[in-house]
Formats: sequence, structure tokens, C-alpha cells
Amino acid sequence: MIIEYTYRFRLYPNKEQEHFLNIQFGHCRFVYNYFLALSKEEYEKQGIKWKYSRYQSMLPALKSGYPFLKQANSQSLQVSLQNLDTAYKNFFEGRAGFPKFKKKKSKQTIHIPQHFEIERVSEKRGLLKIPKLKTKIPIKMHRDIEGQIRSISITKTPDGRYYLNVLVKREIQPVDKTGKTVGIDVGIKEFAIIYDGESTYRIENPKYLQKAEKKLIKLQRQLSRKQKGSKNYEKTRHKVAKQHQKIVNQRKDFLHKVSSAITKQYDAIVVESLNIKGMIQNEKLSKQIADVSWYEFIRQLEYKVKWYGRQIIKADRFYASSKQCNVCGYKNNQLTLSIRKWQCPICKTIHDRDENASKNLYKIGVAHLTNLRFEPAERQSTSGRTGTVRSKACALQGNLQAQSQRDCGAGSVGGLLRKQIGDRKGAVESNLQSTRHPAVKQETSQFIEE
Repeated sequence: MIIEYTYRFRLYPNKEQEHFLNIQFGHCRFVYNYFLALSKEEYEKQGIKWKYSRYQSMLPALKSGYPFLKQANSQSLQVSLQNLDTAYKNFFEGRAGFPKFKKKKSKQTIHIPQHFEIERVSEKRGLLKIPKLKTKIPIKMHRDIEGQIRSISITKTPDGRYYLNVLVKREIQPVDKTGKTVGIDVGIKEFAIIYDGESTYRIENPKYLQKAEKKLIKLQRQLSRKQKGSKNYEKTRHKVAKQHQKIVNQRKDFLHKVSSAITKQYDAIVVESLNIKGMIQNEKLSKQIADVSWYEFIRQLEYKVKWYGRQIIKADRFYASSKQCNVCGYKNNQLTLSIRKWQCPICKTIHDRDENASKNLYKIGVAHLTNLRFEPAERQSTSGRTGTVRSKACALQGNLQAQSQRDCGAGSVGGLLRKQIGDRKGAVESNLQSTRHPAVKQETSQFIEE
């Protein structure tokens, strides 16, 4: 499969090169903000709607009125205007809000479609040549670039680091079929509860923002005491930006590892269609929901299943995965968010709400792939499930040991759990290998308090 893929490398420009890049960022930002302000003014006063071709024809005249724009790469300025056109299209089609003005202290990007050179000088070092810059910028190349290079862009993060993004067209081979289906229920207390027909896995929520919040509060307090515009203010602001960028990098690394491990292990992945925009309105949970990044996790799953020839299935938003008993199908309408365990009054099975949700999602995947109607779990034989019988999962019993024939490498879900837990005792209980709860014979209350 031919896909568009982006390689990201760290750049190490010297002072002169930093000054040149900052000028380029400023020119592209000026063009974006100028046409955004012009389009808003024309619409408010004359009713003229946004039209890309009209404003594109104004770009050469803009250079005459502002001669400093001639220092910039002309193609970079055109791409900046194209980015504004994309922002307007996203707004008109309901995918995003109204375009906002770009700020100097936020992330900066310039796009260079042509006339650049990337030279490999050693195993881990390279040089970048871009238009209108006489010297070459050093690159830390930690891997080879595969495929046909289409364009590049240079990004400056708020903490002052520079990165090279190389867009290529390359071929990715689909991975071998495993014949396995998985249901994933995402949460806040635990990032994800995964059920694959044999075992249940609990991936701990790393809570990167929460762990760094104490340090962020201290830095923000220091920043509030500094005089705006002073050197000490800029130093402290850089520390705050650096801490925020560290959180972003940690979260991205975690999400990529988990999504890649899941995509490579399972043929069909079932997730819920969450109304994240509505859920984040909850004042008590908004910060935790933003930190756990459900949207980004599902987005990564969506494009990675295309890469590797997998399939993602989204359950209906109103499907009561937590309320419905995965054994007999009874729906508990009295279940609230505070109740973590409950007992089915029909079959007397005790459910952990998150495990129950993942099992119900798994059944959707099996039914979708086999075109069969749902059946109670007791009636399903092992041979009726999609895929082969799984060996025992990696469980935390004293020290984490790989059991049976299960692959617990770094690229597997079990391996991720083992790496994530490390030597911390009590981080995850030994129920990592939990399966369906046995039915309880004696009469008990419907809800079970923790």
C-alpha cells in the first residue's frame, strides 16, 4: 500500500541560521494573518466571502507593498495562504472553529515544496540545504528515509527546538493476519481495558499532566511575578513551554506505542464512538479527559489499521456497553458512573463495568466479522470465535514472567504492560489474566460497593 508518511528529525541551527529561520517564520505568519484580517474585514463590511483564487492573485502585489517579504521563499508564502484556505474549509464544513491569528510564541512552521537538499554525512548526521540560506543546517538523522520525498517543513516548538519534517510517499506492507478480534473500552482511571476473547488486559493511565502539575504550578507562579517583556520573564516562559512540551512528547510516545502494538496484534479492533466534545464540558473531568487523549488514540488507530490491512469497528454512540450483561444480555438502566461493579439479577454474574464493556465490544467485532447474531457467552464454543485459541496472558504474579506461548515482546500489548509496570508493586493487580466472572449462586445485592 502506497501511503504518505512523515519523518521527523531534530535540527541544530547555529545563531545565524536561527535568525534566518525566525525571519522566515515571521514572513509566513504575516501573510497568514494579513489575509485573515483582510477577509474578515471584507466580509463584515462588503459581504465578500472567502475565495482562495482571489486572494492568491493579491499575493504578488502584497510583496510590492511590503518589500521585506522578498526575503522569504515565495513558495513558502503560497503554502501559508493555502493553509489559511484549508482552515476556512475546515470551518465551513464543521470540522473546526473559525481560523485564529497566528502568534509569535506558539508553534511556528514553514513549508518548502522544492529546491531543498538533504545530505547524509554519517550514520546519524546529515545536512539540510534550503533556499536563500547559504550554510547547511545540521540534522540528527536517527533512521533512513525510505520512499520518494515530496516536500519538507521546518517547525519551531514553543520551547525553542527546531525539527525537520520530511513528507514522503512510500510503500507499507500489510502485516500477517492473526485472526484475532479485540474490544477496547477506554477510561480515565485506566487508559484502556482490552478483551480479546480469552484474556483481559488493563493498561494504566500514565497521567502525564497530573504528575507534572505540581512543577507547572510552581513555574507559572514564578512567571506571574516577573515583569512582562524582561529577560527573566522570557527565561521563565521558556521553562514553562519546555515543561508543557515534555508532557506532549511523553503522551505522543505512549499513544504511538499502544496503538501500534494493538494494531499489529489484532485483525479487528472495536472501539466506542465517544462524544468527547460533549464529555469535556464536564468541569470536574475536563482536565482528565483532555490529558488521557482518547481522540488522538482513536485517530492513530484509524490510520494505522489502513497501513497494516486491519479493520476498525466503531460501536454506536448510544450502545450501552457498560450497562448490558455480556452473559445474558440484561440491560441495567440504573447503573451510574460511580458504580464500578454490579451483579446481573438474571444470571447472577458479577461484572466489573469496564471489563463488561470491553467484552460487549468484543462481541460486536465477532458478530460483524462472522455476520452472526449475538449469543450468550456460555453458548459460544471456542471453535465459534474468530481466530485461533490464545495461549495464557502475561500476568503479574510476584515478578512478571512470560507464560505459555504468548509473545510478550516490546511490540505486544503484554509487553507494553510489563514495560509499563516495571518493578512497581501494586500498580496492577494480578487480575491482568482475568476472564469471565463465574456466576454467583447465592442471592446478593445488585450493586457492589468498592
